[in-house]
Amino acid sequence: MRRKVSTLLDDRLFLRAKLEAVRRRKQLSEIFEEALARHLDDAGVPLGTGSAVEQSRGAIKATPAQLKAVMEEEDDFLVA
Repeated sequence: MRRKVSTLLDDRLFLRAKLEAVRRRKQLSEIFEEALARHLDDAGVPLGTGSAVEQSRGAIKATPAQLKAVMEEEDDFLVA
């Protein structure tokens, strides 16, 4: 599945990408997609397989007691 996005780019960066697309006989969107994928790979960002819950499991290090304390701060959030 592909998704349409809108963003603002520096004019010179846009021109460089457009020229590269012409040089490589590719669509501009392909150049952006390749560059973004390369950047995310280099940064070590995972592919995003599984659900958001699975991906974020363990992201916040908290004991059950700390979690309970945070939840109790919200009125009626945690029912005994």
